[in-house]
Amino acid sequence: MNRLAPFALLLSVALPAAAAAADPPDRLVLPLSDPARPARLEVGVMMGSVTVVPGKAGEVVVHVSWSGGEAGLPPDHPGVGHPRFPVPPPPPPPLGEEREEREDREAREERRAGMKKLTSGSGGLEAEEHDNVVEIGSASLMRPADLRIEVPPASSVDASTMAGGEISVTGLSGELVLHNTNGNIRVVDVTGPVNASTVNGNVDVRFAAKLANAAMAFSTLNGDVEVTLPADASVNVLLRSDNGDVYSDFDVVLDRQPAKVSENREHERYRVSLSRELVGRIGAGGPELFLKTFNGDLLLHRAK
Repeated sequence: MNRLAPFALLLSVALPAAAAAADPPDRLVLPLSDPARPARLEVGVMMGSVTVVPGKAGEVVVHVSWSGGEAGLPPDHPGVGHPRFPVPPPPPPPLGEEREEREDREAREERRAGMKKLTSGSGGLEAEEHDNVVEIGSASLMRPADLRIEVPPASSVDASTMAGGEISVTGLSGELVLHNTNGNIRVVDVTGPVNASTVNGNVDVRFAAKLANAAMAFSTLNGDVEVTLPADASVNVLLRSDNGDVYSDFDVVLDRQPAKVSENREHERYRVSLSRELVGRIGAGGPELFLKTFNGDLLLHRAK
């Protein structure tokens, strides 16, 4: 593999103590092996946000900012709970364990009393390019990495993050595969195929004047799914919201479909469940769009 631009920002291990207090580099430039072709970006972070925007041909530019603080999500983050699907607090530890934990915490704080705090975790980021495939990753659980990445406009993107941030893509024409666990997904002014899913968060996808001739899916467990289509769009739609409503600016011609029956034989029990999805078409029909949420609404907007 041609490692043109590897980075491993493990400051507390690789650098002297004086250098460890410095901020990590905030801009990485990765030249593409073939400047005439677009890139394929594969990016994944444990904590933080990913923003992808159009840039220059022949290179991928990564802007990195590190957030301090302890690991974990703020109380109002969508991953902490959902108004329709709250997460119960963990049970308190036994009294003996609680006393030991308190004593350990007090001893830990005493050892650090009077010292200056230089960092909140060292962080870590790696980026490399091979044959126009750019891989970027951060596995830091202590410092969220917020990435802003510039790619050639026709590039494709496969992006994921687990906690603490949003995935945002703007102005690209390549294929997008986006997955978030605790956060929103926002896609604006794109023309390529999009598959976007999150667990706790909203999905908002807005297509430009042209719509890709490909099947696409948009889903969340706790949140709303909003898709904005060109005014003259012709697509087939498959819509499902278990605990919400479906709204559309378009006239959707619905096909009458029987409810789906699923059977499960397990542990000497027989269970049957019914589920119903809205199946229809907009305009003359075309590629299939699948919109799904469990706790939330589905909204189909007509672009103005």
